[in-house]
Amino acid sequence: MSDLFYVFGIALVVLALIVSFAGLRMENFPGSRGVLTAVLGIMGALVVASCAFAVVLSREEADHRAEEVAEFNAEQEEAEEAATDEEDPGTTPAAEEPQIETEAGVETVELTSPETGDLVFEPESLEARVGEVAIDYTNPSEVPHNVAIEGDGEELAQSETVTGGDSATATVALEAGEYVYYCSIPGHREAGMEGTLTVE
Repeated sequence: MSDLFYVFGIALVVLALIVSFAGLRMENFPGSRGVLTAVLGIMGALVVASCAFAVVLSREEADHRAEEVAEFNAEQEEAEEAATDEEDPGTTPAAEEPQIETEAGVETVELTSPETGDLVFEPESLEARVGEVAIDYTNPSEVPHNVAIEGDGEELAQSETVTGGDSATATVALEAGEYVYYCSIPGHREAGMEGTLTVE
């Protein structure tokens, strides 16, 4: 289809050049009314044909461009969906999600030590009610510490060793009485890193 458009266009240009050249060279051009009518008829037909093919080609080009745009948009949507699936593979079912439970009756008391690393607990004494007791210890220093709970000379619970602002918890069920909390790192309790826990 596009080849015919170019053929008619070129033919129209060539005919126009011939007519112009003949008009300049011949004094009595076109010579007769019939020749003029024929030339004008041919040129008119070429113009009409060229315009018709131009309209058809423009419509085909518009349809082709619309198809390309639709394909591009579809590819973009598929790429975005694939990226979203990679970033968010799906919601974990509620049964598989980790649960953080707070047990009823557990009393948590806070404990820390100096940021300078001094071998003492702050505070030096704690109080709690009878039942599950959790000592939540935070160590702001780079000196490793933990917290252990002792009753009647027996270690009842011990936390993990932490440093640099991390926390660890020692939890145990206690009856009324006095207990000792201390750091079990060798030498720390002996240096004074212990306190009294009163349970009532």
